[in-house]
Amino acid sequence: MSQFLKFIFLIASIGMSSCAVNSQFSSKWEEDINFNSEIYSKTEAIYYHPKDAISIKIFNNKQYIDIILETNSANTLRKIYNLGLSIWIDSKGKLQNSYAVNFPMPSQFPYTTKSFENYLSRFSMIEFNEELFDRFQTYEVLNTNTNENISMNTLQPEDNFQLKLSSKEEVLFSYHLRIQLTELYTEEINGTENISIGIASINEANEAYFSTMSSKEYINKRMDKLKAGTDQNPHELAEWWTNFKLVVENN
Repeated sequence: MSQFLKFIFLIASIGMSSCAVNSQFSSKWEEDINFNSEIYSKTEAIYYHPKDAISIKIFNNKQYIDIILETNSANTLRKIYNLGLSIWIDSKGKLQNSYAVNFPMPSQFPYTTKSFENYLSRFSMIEFNEELFDRFQTYEVLNTNTNENISMNTLQPEDNFQLKLSSKEEVLFSYHLRIQLTELYTEEINGTENISIGIASINEANEAYFSTMSSKEYINKRMDKLKAGTDQNPHELAEWWTNFKLVVENN
């Protein structure tokens, strides 16, 4: 196992500090619009979801909203590889599936726990960043209000969208999404806006999904269904929503 992977598993075992679950949090104002600014990685998370060990940071200014998800859980990253990652956004704060960014797209052949550990062990941190860059370039923007579905590419960023996956010191997987606020609001924000962010897998772990796995994995999955109190969807991200109030300068 590479030193990089050993370090990540050590960090994951220690865990990240969790926040109390409140009904609403506030975003952080960030005037610097440089997408690669170090402020995004150095700032502490606003909310932590313990079930899938995902932390979330929200920044905004008058032009953009930046959503950053981070995890040190190899199992969570395996779920993302296998069944995708869907970021739902409701600009009215009503927890509605109105606007989604789906990325990366689900893999054709799902990884088992062991095979994914073997996959990660092949890379140094630099190599893994190159792997993320090469492997995941296409994502989907879905607007259910206008029934629009647009395919985007990380190699050709637009003014309205920027998206980057990375791995860095003490963070196995970081997902940074930037959206121009005009995509979500018709008027300039004034500090009264509440926005809902939902996290979920794109696909469900159905029978077709399990048919590509080993017989041992399939048998264990069937046995899990018979256990009382067991998570019935251990292969998917647990869907969860958090509300944020978008701040304005000097608020």
